[in-house]
Amino acid sequence: PLTLGVPVMISNHLTYELCLSVCKELETNLAVLHENKCYCFNAAFTWLAEITRNNSKHKRQDCGNPCPGNKYERCGNQNTIVIFYISGNLFSSRFGLQNKLDKPNPDFVFDDCINLNSVNPSTMYQFNFKRTIDVHPRHCLELCTNYQQKYALLNSNKCLCTNISPKKKQYNLFAPLDFNCTRECPANYFYTCGNTSNSSIYSMYVMELNCPVGFMLDKDKRRCVYTDTLIEKDSFADAQSYCKSIGSMLAKMNDILGIQDVLFSSVFTFYGIFSYSSHYYYSSPLDNKKYFWIDRTSNIINNNVTLERPIGRCSQTSESIDQNCILLRYQKILIDNTTSYERCFTESDECSSKSAIPVCVDKYLESDSTVISSTNDNNSSIISVNTSIDYSCGNDKEYHLIDQYCYKVYFHETTWQDAKTECERDNAMLFIPGKMMTLKMIKLLFLRRRSYASSGVAHVGLIYNNQNHTIIQYNRKYENVLGNISDPDSFYYECKRTFRIRYENEKNQLKSQQTGCGYVDFRSNTELSISCDEIPCDRLATVICQKSPIRKTRAIIAKRLVVNTIHVEYN
Repeated sequence: PLTLGVPVMISNHLTYELCLSVCKELETNLAVLHENKCYCFNAAFTWLAEITRNNSKHKRQDCGNPCPGNKYERCGNQNTIVIFYISGNLFSSRFGLQNKLDKPNPDFVFDDCINLNSVNPSTMYQFNFKRTIDVHPRHCLELCTNYQQKYALLNSNKCLCTNISPKKKQYNLFAPLDFNCTRECPANYFYTCGNTSNSSIYSMYVMELNCPVGFMLDKDKRRCVYTDTLIEKDSFADAQSYCKSIGSMLAKMNDILGIQDVLFSSVFTFYGIFSYSSHYYYSSPLDNKKYFWIDRTSNIINNNVTLERPIGRCSQTSESIDQNCILLRYQKILIDNTTSYERCFTESDECSSKSAIPVCVDKYLESDSTVISSTNDNNSSIISVNTSIDYSCGNDKEYHLIDQYCYKVYFHETTWQDAKTECERDNAMLFIPGKMMTLKMIKLLFLRRRSYASSGVAHVGLIYNNQNHTIIQYNRKYENVLGNISDPDSFYYECKRTFRIRYENEKNQLKSQQTGCGYVDFRSNTELSISCDEIPCDRLATVICQKSPIRKTRAIIAKRLVVNTIHVEYN
């Protein structure tokens, strides 16, 4: 293909097994090797169904140069790639949106094949790519993201962007597959760009957000939401400042019930005595209350959220309210003449006096589809958007790109502090995985590269502080407090839990030790997790350093066009 995109792994120890293992973990249906780079693709169904035809069209006899990790395997050359089909993941591209909370690569998925008879200029942007190398789903999606649009539709070199999703068919594994999107994308033939003989048929793609550490995708996969919901602030300004301090913003919404589309349902649960804090124990359901700060606005129109939410509005509201303050409480109801209680939301003016949870979101796509400015042929403009086309880990060949960072495994063991210092000397930081998938991929590399007798344990750049119940993340020369990670679903929950278990068991001996250093045991037979029960921090373990890759970018060139009424059908 003319455009492979960004690799999921770059390694000078790359082998067939390593690349295939990574792509299987990512649940893609293709593994592609190109010299020292591994790509994981979800090829279109039409490609998978025409393997024989595609082989005769693209196959080469010479598979290029030896793989850097195995001289008996071939990993292509400048003009040659090596492809493996992963049969168990045939339906990955079709169902990729349903089960990929922790799989950031590839960061977009094919959604459906759409019959679009006409286009409404108030709900869609239209672009024509000017160069063949730009006609790629990800590039269309980057144009759409630039205009805060979620869905990208492609036919040949035409790219349409919209926030209005056509009514979706119910996913059914056994339903007939739709093969009407048959046109290979000019920049990458693994993907489809509509139909060769019908200009009304479009391939629709959706970008998957990749949330930073401490954030998770919300239900409609449009925003990254901060997972620490135990932080409370006593003013709207403080709530805004707090969200800004962690690189996010206070969630904008005009309907208070929309908070259920942002936060997970567990946040709206009231806990009894089985809680670490007596703060959550109440004598009456009516005493149970939770307060939230939001940024109330009338400019958000969300066409994609479901209207059937489990918690409704309270039947009674306060006379005095703060529109940015939401209260979750119980209200009394009668069911068959029996008194019962149900949760409800209402506006309140008590967030300042009681303190409230800031609802922080990292990324937000505006859903108001009526704000698209019109254009015509006389003022159609050339649009340029930069895209990442490759990564590099620099001149040190011992660094390996995995997902978003470059990692280096040092073949010796030392203490946590010495490991941190060693990484900083290399202008890197001590290993801090942000998601389970990163741990799994590092393990694949770690176990293959172990050539010395080690414990199988590696330091992690986290410290749990028992005095203020926070986790501190060490990022080069500064510290970042992740907060009180008490949610069992949090990626860092095990850090706190393991410290507390050891501390409670050895409280007399560890009375003066209030911090524990993080580590991961790659040889454990149980699920990988980060432990912080290294008290004190003098354990010898493997050093893994991490740093950001060098990104190579180029401009995507497209022309924005006038568009003329929308009627959407599913084939």
